[in-house]
Amino acid sequence: MLNCLDELVFSKVHSENRIKKAYNLLGENIVNKIIGFALFLLGANREKIAEKINIPTGTFLSFLTRIDNIGISAFGDRRSSTSFQVKQTKSQKLCVTLKKEENNFSIQFNNDDKTIALPINNSLQAKVVLLTFLKNGLLSLAAVSQALNFSTVHTRQLCEKLYSEDAHSLIDKRKGQLKDYTYTPDIKAEIIKQFAVNAVTGASTSSQIISKQLNDEHNLKLSDRSVRSHMRKLGLQKIAKSLSIEVNKVKKSSKI
Repeated sequence: MLNCLDELVFSKVHSENRIKKAYNLLGENIVNKIIGFALFLLGANREKIAEKINIPTGTFLSFLTRIDNIGISAFGDRRSSTSFQVKQTKSQKLCVTLKKEENNFSIQFNNDDKTIALPINNSLQAKVVLLTFLKNGLLSLAAVSQALNFSTVHTRQLCEKLYSEDAHSLIDKRKGQLKDYTYTPDIKAEIIKQFAVNAVTGASTSSQIISKQLNDEHNLKLSDRSVRSHMRKLGLQKIAKSLSIEVNKVKKSSKI
């Protein structure tokens, strides 16, 4: 950089006012260091600089060495609270709330008024967004599973598939969705009957076991997921324990 001091006009009044203002803002020690470093860059003698800014020569030389080692932090005064170090503010913890409304999934951040609305009917969009939040730890596995009406195991599998195979892997590739009309009253009756038999005999009442039993016995192709959905709608899991208890009570009373 060319030395341009000869071309500049200096005002003693402006200088005193500006330095006084800088002293109040930054502190005398830091301002003197800034002036000294600027003069050093312009080629002035180090000993003379130290004399003019009222800093011992050894201290000024140490200051220049510190600049070489740690950069701008050298301007800070370690003996006072004034410092050029960047102060980090304590960031607010991000809180994400997921609500399932009539037509939308609503995602809210830190109880703010602004929300993200995902149409429930846009199933692929909802899956991608909610599973992305799950993968990044912003929503819990339980919350996402409940919202999507999936088991936690299936939800975790979908999350892994999304990140390994991209969004197209979440598209339901079956030729047609399994509509409710496929589950005729007879099939629903078989689900209830098999559930009751398993509950009373102590066998597993999981949708996976029941769907397999019905498929094997009646040559059906009921999916575990759909059977689980209908069992939930019928409230069967809520009576699994009480059903066995009631049957035992009837057996005991009939023997009396």
